[in-house]
Amino acid sequence: MAELPSAKVRRGVECDQWHRAKEVGMTASAWNWLLTIGGTVASIAGVVFSWMAWVQAKGAKEAAEEAARTVRTRETADEFLRLAADAKSLVASVQGQNKERAIESANNLAHLLMIAGAHRASYLPEGFSLDLAVENLKKVSTLLASEGFPEAPQKMARLLHRCHQIHESLCGISGSVQNRTEGAEG
Repeated sequence: MAELPSAKVRRGVECDQWHRAKEVGMTASAWNWLLTIGGTVASIAGVVFSWMAWVQAKGAKEAAEEAARTVRTRETADEFLRLAADAKSLVASVQGQNKERAIESANNLAHLLMIAGAHRASYLPEGFSLDLAVENLKKVSTLLASEGFPEAPQKMARLLHRCHQIHESLCGISGSVQNRTEGAEG
């Protein structure tokens, strides 16, 4: 089979390029060395980019954990704000001398505070305990269930004072937790 003239020309050009490369000193071992260096550089670049990706992933994980903490802290503030509203309802029941509603409010609030205190303990202000509020709620409930509303103005004032203390402490917790969240953002 006869070769086409363009194939001969192409082969001649390829041979000329090979000879020129040989003249410049590009032997097979030189090409091998050059490719080895190129592969090493590519491997090092791969390691560097992998390390950079790992650093970025670590940063993203920390950001996600911080966001989750912030959300849980805000949920804690909202939960104690709702509990403060329940405490306000207790105060209104005591002021209106609605015995059944006041007892139910005190019992429900004590129950919810015990749950919230255990569930949200790590988000509460440092050194704060809900034990006093729960104890006051139990005293209010017990007093109302056993004796009803006190007739003496001083005893009634003390009962109302306890209810107001509960409400104020729950508002204070909610505000303190909310301030800590806002302080972390700023």
